[in-house]
Amino acid sequence: MGSIILAIVLMWFSGPAEVDKATESTEKPKTEVESPVIVERKDGKIIWQLRAKEAKQQLDGKMHLILPVLTLFTQQNREVIINGEQAWFEPLQRNIHFQSQVNVNYEGWAMQTESLIYDSTMDEVHIPESFSIKGKTISARGKDMHLQRSSDRITVDGGIWIQDSDPKWQGVK
Repeated sequence: MGSIILAIVLMWFSGPAEVDKATESTEKPKTEVESPVIVERKDGKIIWQLRAKEAKQQLDGKMHLILPVLTLFTQQNREVIINGEQAWFEPLQRNIHFQSQVNVNYEGWAMQTESLIYDSTMDEVHIPESFSIKGKTISARGKDMHLQRSSDRITVDGGIWIQDSDPKWQGVK
């Protein structure tokens, strides 16, 4: 009973709300979150974890992320760490599209690109544009790379150039 009376008193003193029809339809959503963390699990294991400095909800339902960091966990217990200036997260499909100065760190090598997409349904990272890779003994450049999270399998469809100062892995002496 006391809650009902309190609600009536608060409504009485708040007065009528003014609505501006001109700004109502064009106003951007006010949903903003600082330091969000989103975790994807499957069969009790963490598949990936997404963190950002800030997230803003857009009208199309996507989340615009500022300074996002995506950590993918492979079946072989390796981490693939992806970060960039900004990304868009699609909550329904669970896809993440990184844009602008994207960096990937994986097993002793680092990759730079301008665009990267994590497709949750295919469980794969796709780098549609050009990329460059630097490691201890290797440097590479290419275009159109796919990385399967679960199997660590990497394919490059757009061509690749590789230089290795220690080519023992190729069987060369």
